[in-house]
Amino acid sequence: MGNIGAKDPTIQQMRCFLVLAEELHFGRAAARLHISQPPLSRHIQSLESAVGVALVNRAGRRIDLTPAGEAFRKECEHAVKRLDRAVGLARQVAAGQAGDLVIGYVEPVGIDLLPRVLGDFRVLHPDHNLRLVEMHTLAQVEALLDGRIDCGLLRTTTSSSTELEFDTVWKDELVIALSERHALARRSADRLPLGALEDEPLVVYENSLGVGMLTATLAACSDAGFSPSISHTASSTPMLLSLVAGGEGVALVSSEIAKVPRPGVAFRKIEGPRVTSDVLMGWRRAEYSPALDDLHQLLRSKSLQL
Repeated sequence: MGNIGAKDPTIQQMRCFLVLAEELHFGRAAARLHISQPPLSRHIQSLESAVGVALVNRAGRRIDLTPAGEAFRKECEHAVKRLDRAVGLARQVAAGQAGDLVIGYVEPVGIDLLPRVLGDFRVLHPDHNLRLVEMHTLAQVEALLDGRIDCGLLRTTTSSSTELEFDTVWKDELVIALSERHALARRSADRLPLGALEDEPLVVYENSLGVGMLTATLAACSDAGFSPSISHTASSTPMLLSLVAGGEGVALVSSEIAKVPRPGVAFRKIEGPRVTSDVLMGWRRAEYSPALDDLHQLLRSKSLQL
């Protein structure tokens, strides 16, 4: 433990020492530092006093580092570089150009869209530490409000908070999921009219996860001219597809989910107009940054390729 009242080396003293260690000449070092020799000498003396040992050998006209000075120089270089990096990183974070970026997302976004976006985002922001967290829509809204995530990729929400802002970044196309044993699945056609489900029990996502998928499903059935009979609600996609595979009903799911084979489940596109569910990007209005803006633009452009 240091002596009470002892002064620690200052960053200015350490920078002066490092230049002198390179030049081994007070005049040249002073010129590089844009100061005169007397202030440079005082900085070195104060540094030696703070460290408690001689760092520079001033014998004769030649200047050398003492063994202690050589050892101190190596650690001093690391310390100054780390400080410079810390200062630069803090400025980047303040400008929204670096630091942790925590992204919440609903399951289908992570299958294809996010992988398309992340590589390009890292090129633009290599210093950002990305953390991805799969969360349903209502959990993302709560996490945005309490600061646990920086942005969310979520379904349509009923949130009316003035702290948050949302923008649609993707129209997620829905498809029909049904048991492989279902009569409709044995048809040769790869598309089914939505009206074919009029008399089928429907499995839907729980309303507690968010209203996006349920609203899109009910609206699509209404547009097809019928009101569905809901047989089960599911709290996750694996649960929903297990119910479908077991013949407990049919469902509308993201076409992204259909890219991953599921035992016992057949997927069919919907004949006629596309049925979609909006995926939004949400963020805290007061904290929109250049990094979030780049992510926003990448999501909108890459979603067009799906």
